[in-house]
Amino acid sequence: MVFNKASNEEKEPLLQNVDSPPRLPIRYIILFFCFMANTINNGMRINWSIAILAMVSKKKLDQSNLSAEVLLGDNGTESYDWDMETQQIILGAFYYGYTFTPFLGGWLVGKVGGFRVLFTGVLLSSVMMLLTAISARISVALLILTRVIDGTGQGVVYPATYSIIAKWSKLNERSTFISVSSSGYSIGAIVSSYVSAWLCSSCFLGGWPSTFYGVGISGIILCFGWFIIGSNDAANNRWISNYEKKLILSSRTEDTQSENNLDKVPWKSILTSAPVWSLCVCNVGFDYGYYFLSADVPIFFKTILGFQIKTTGLLTLLPQSAMFITMILGGVLADKLIFSGTLRIITMRKIFGFLGLGVSSVLLVSLGYFRNDITIVAILMVGVFAMYGFFIPGIDANTIDIAPNHSALLIGIMFSISSLTGFIGPAVLGALTNSTNTIIQWREVFWIVAGVQAFGLVAFLIFGSGNEQDWN
Repeated sequence: MVFNKASNEEKEPLLQNVDSPPRLPIRYIILFFCFMANTINNGMRINWSIAILAMVSKKKLDQSNLSAEVLLGDNGTESYDWDMETQQIILGAFYYGYTFTPFLGGWLVGKVGGFRVLFTGVLLSSVMMLLTAISARISVALLILTRVIDGTGQGVVYPATYSIIAKWSKLNERSTFISVSSSGYSIGAIVSSYVSAWLCSSCFLGGWPSTFYGVGISGIILCFGWFIIGSNDAANNRWISNYEKKLILSSRTEDTQSENNLDKVPWKSILTSAPVWSLCVCNVGFDYGYYFLSADVPIFFKTILGFQIKTTGLLTLLPQSAMFITMILGGVLADKLIFSGTLRIITMRKIFGFLGLGVSSVLLVSLGYFRNDITIVAILMVGVFAMYGFFIPGIDANTIDIAPNHSALLIGIMFSISSLTGFIGPAVLGALTNSTNTIIQWREVFWIVAGVQAFGLVAFLIFGSGNEQDWN
């Protein structure tokens, strides 16, 4: 293997080894970047839910020359006099930027490619993380603006990773690649929740500001590496060996290799496609349940079951870990089942979809009927998230099955629609528990969530397809 300085015309790889496979395939490095992009993305989001607890305090500090009311936290760090309404506005501002940008990201991928969209999205969110502390110090309005921009940056990243994976993976690796890339969300939640809590309780770099500096710098470093190594596809990467390039391109369909067909998006065909809409409805069911369990069930543990914060934290760590494991194993299993001829693509996708939404719904409803047994509650929570892990290689990977050229756009449409559940879910919960907060109301909520998940599952079981669509 030798290093060559190639001309732009020839587009020769800098690392060549024509006769034998490389020791470390470049596509695995590309996959690692997608994984880290998702890890940092969700880490930024979880980071806020922890940090805001340290950003608010009741002890006043001299504020003579400050535009925002600055207070003194319990560990001597600066904090602010924000009421609950202000805190919710700050946290919710993220979704004003995030709701429609997955769709924008999917469309942009078709115009400029996944490489630029991923780079820009991560960079934008990272810069906002670095500006969080100073923005909070200046004014709440400026802080809200950084949250909106942060959501905008994060919204375009996930569709970009799908486009990159569709063009970098072999056919028999797609489910595995998608599972590994998406598992970054679980790892981001696990790592960020504990690292953020530790930094917020320390005095390092001012306490809570260090959590934003850390994740922001991590994103900048990732962008630097991606700028050097990354590319839209294997055909145009300067680091890939000729052996690996031929290996990837030979396993791809002619349509997927062509970039010219991305200039015109078959909007009518996409918007009237039953398989596409079945994916959208199915994803609404999944996100409604996932957002609910991630954001609101800890409240159930504390207010209804009376669990301590440490216990609640453990019931957050274990389920996310279980989801990470089943997501990876599910991806590997899916590829083996499909390419060994054991199951057809659509059969495997629907089985995994049933595990992800059907079985999880039964376990979710059961949570409302075991209020005095922490062991059973823990098992049920782990079980729900473990089943959620099968959803990614089962349903989300289906976008590449039916339209590999437009998978990023499909993911963008799906996520833009399903992100609305981030608003709807808390509203439904608030309406049912605002006046009376008892186990009875929570059981009703669990049944509603399970019903939405079941509806999404039925839609995919009836209309889902594993065949590449003609309009691709």
